Amino acid sequence: SNMGELCVCSILVTGANRDLGLGLIQHFRRMPKPPQWIFAGCRDPKGQRAQVLQNLASKHPNLVIIALEVDNLASIKAAAAKVGEHVGGSGLNLLINNAGMVKSKMLDAETLEDMTKTYTTNTAGPLLMSQ
Repeated sequence: SNMGELCVCSILVTGANRDLGLGLIQHFRRMPKPPQWIFAGCRDPKGQRAQVLQNLASKHPNLVIIALEVDNLASIKAAAAKVGEHVGGSGLNLLINNAGMVKSKMLDAETLEDMTKTYTTNTAGPLLMSQ
């Protein structure tokens, strides 16, 4: 079978409030047979940058917005518990590690703190999420 026929019951997309993540959420919603559960993970689900996502979720009860910081183990565990409340023993079928960050700076303006945060989010985040 081809990828077009891939059938999943539950999907979690990290960084789902804008750009590619939001596009993926919209794509899954429009599928002829959408997943039973679509989980949209983002840092600030009630914030201004999640407005489009909030509007979508208000119209689609199977779209669940979850507070999620991929560089924070406690946040990941809380998000996993929330997903578990919906999917029960069947578990999550598909995880899309989309969350990422970049702070565009010139080399001489870069700080260790920002570089560490970027590395933790973009590199360690997918590892922690997958575990």
